[in-house]
Amino acid sequence: MLSAEDQERYAKVFAPFIRRHAGQFVYRLKGRDTSEHLHKIGELMQLLLAELHTNYGDDPVYQVMKRGFEEHFRVEARTVIVKQGEELSASSLQSPNGLEATFRVKAGKSYRGYVANITETCEPDNTLQLITKVQVASNTTDDAQLLVEVLPDLKQRTDLDTLYTDGGHGSPQSDLVMNDHQVSHIQMAIRGRLPSQE
Repeated sequence: MLSAEDQERYAKVFAPFIRRHAGQFVYRLKGRDTSEHLHKIGELMQLLLAELHTNYGDDPVYQVMKRGFEEHFRVEARTVIVKQGEELSASSLQSPNGLEATFRVKAGKSYRGYVANITETCEPDNTLQLITKVQVASNTTDDAQLLVEVLPDLKQRTDLDTLYTDGGHGSPQSDLVMNDHQVSHIQMAIRGRLPSQE
């Protein structure tokens, strides 16, 4: 984004971060306390946002940096504070290369990125099964929402009459869409947590 003149102007400020590629920078921090490094990055971002706004404020790269700063840092009494886990939104920027990537905890595991939903035929009499739809969305997208979005298209293209899914695809809204398109929905599980043994 920066002009050659601005690249030269900020060369010293960027030097610690661009001496090696990003993977090497992060690797050197692995297993260490990163709070000092994050604080320095936040201060640099705050400086750049203020100084570059006039010339670059409408540039998409500037907008991504602004979003990253606002979602991962806060300013208190002119001091940049790194937001901690509970302060971060699930939809906060995870990578400047994946603007819709999100953070999600599911079944006790952390996931960053996207969710994929794949629909395929499963007719036992067919010698060949086909993938009929691939959907990709931020990983905070509910399975039932993906079903609601895809069903009209599937019905139109494939004459779908029965759809088998796991428990996550069931919802009152997906039930309505299934009824409207006259598709039987067979869920392999019930949505939600396992019932108590007691």
